[in-house]
Amino acid sequence: MKNKEDRNKMILTIVLVVAVVAIGIYKIFFDKKNIDGETIDTEKISIVKNQNDFYTVSSCVSKYINYLTVKDKEKILILLSDEYKKSNKVDESNLENYVKYLDNIYSFNSRKMYVQRTGKTTYKFYVYGLLQEESMFAKTKPEDYYLIVILDRSNLTFAIEPYNGSMFK
Repeated sequence: MKNKEDRNKMILTIVLVVAVVAIGIYKIFFDKKNIDGETIDTEKISIVKNQNDFYTVSSCVSKYINYLTVKDKEKILILLSDEYKKSNKVDESNLENYVKYLDNIYSFNSRKMYVQRTGKTTYKFYVYGLLQEESMFAKTKPEDYYLIVILDRSNLTFAIEPYNGSMFK
């Protein structure tokens, strides 16, 4: 009788261990809640209302515009997102096919932004603004300009992706 009880206890223990492991795997890979219990909705895109976010992202775009103006390939490549470079096979030899260098000094004025949370501390900002050539002698017409800025708040880093502006049109 003791062998039967031991066998039943062992089977019950195995079932419990398998159940705990299965629940753990589900929580790690399939549950939409992060460690803090906060649900991250990666499908939701909303307009940026926070002024700090708006100006931080605008500053990131201005930095990128400055590198386009001086045609600094190395810095532009650093700013482009790894995902964009990988999916388009962008490197220093073909960079000009994917980014448009600017011949004069330009200023960028952000007009509208949308934000999408992509992770616990990462956000994707869809940016629309006006790009205008700085000139002392002639008034130039500003051009519509669109970019995606990926901001990682935990590492205090950002990356840029060229964008066609479909969300704004």
